[in-house]
Amino acid sequence: MTKMTEKDRFIAILNREEVDRISVACPLQTGTLEMMERANVFWPEAHYNAEMMAELSYAAYRLADIESVRVPFCLTVEAENLGCKISNGGQKSQPSVLEPTLTTIENYMSLKLPDPTKDGRMPIVAKSLKILKGKVGDTVPLIAGVVSPFTLAGHIRGIDNLLLDFFDNPEDVVNLLNFCCEVCISYSQYLGDSGADCISLIEPSATCEVIGPKYFQEFASPYIKKVVKNLEVPTILHICGDTVPILSFMRDTGVNGISIDHVVDISEAKDKIRKTALIGNINPVDPLLFGQIDEILKQSSICVEKGIDILAPGCGLSPATPIVNIKAMTSFAKNYNE
Repeated sequence: MTKMTEKDRFIAILNREEVDRISVACPLQTGTLEMMERANVFWPEAHYNAEMMAELSYAAYRLADIESVRVPFCLTVEAENLGCKISNGGQKSQPSVLEPTLTTIENYMSLKLPDPTKDGRMPIVAKSLKILKGKVGDTVPLIAGVVSPFTLAGHIRGIDNLLLDFFDNPEDVVNLLNFCCEVCISYSQYLGDSGADCISLIEPSATCEVIGPKYFQEFASPYIKKVVKNLEVPTILHICGDTVPILSFMRDTGVNGISIDHVVDISEAKDKIRKTALIGNINPVDPLLFGQIDEILKQSSICVEKGIDILAPGCGLSPATPIVNIKAMTSFAKNYNE
């Protein structure tokens, strides 16, 4: 089979088409301290400047051979636009939500739908995609990370409060989730128009440990499905932790790919997601952060032999991850022959 470009291979896998080999792309956070030093671009400034964001995200492809470029590096772009108090983070840490916007869920009616072309950091992320398109053209897939509706609702209400609202104010929970869904759709569509080849929907608050399968079906899955139906580019869904009990529900949202954490057994996941592309799931801490090259190669081999479609870390990279460790994973995938 003719050798494919990184983008063609990535998109073909998501569309369940024949490819020349597996991909080694990453739909999650890729910025590291070593990349910052070598690109001379650093956090927290790179979260707020389109040129810096583009340069640092490009470094994952240029320096570590990851076969994709992904922006942004945090999960706070949408929450900040909606009034959450945000920590800017530092060189070794990402921005985070310090305080939610809503003291009572009834106040959701005061929220205004952001304009992604001009509000907050949304246009900065979009501009970074346009810059990156100029760098890689149509040869490397550009992935844009977007916070999925349930997690966004947890940011602006506070996840503990939101869980109590399930019982005390279920109708308002639905209204808030519909609002967050509209934010997600509008922002994702703009990122697609700005050059994103794929939207990576990040839903860390919808884990089995937090809401379980029953409430995932009621308060997370329908809104992910609605987002997916309103996008023209392929989508990937990532949820942290042991997602085996909800994998079939994740599949039914209609996403093209499912990114799994390292605690999920690939064979079991493949059985549950059927034809949906499976992405992951090397442990980002041990071996990628602290481990030896031989252990990275061993885990990579296990992932590929069990049928992973896109080899990637099971979660976002720790900023302290050595480039040489990432390259052990990427070189394995590129040189693997079935």
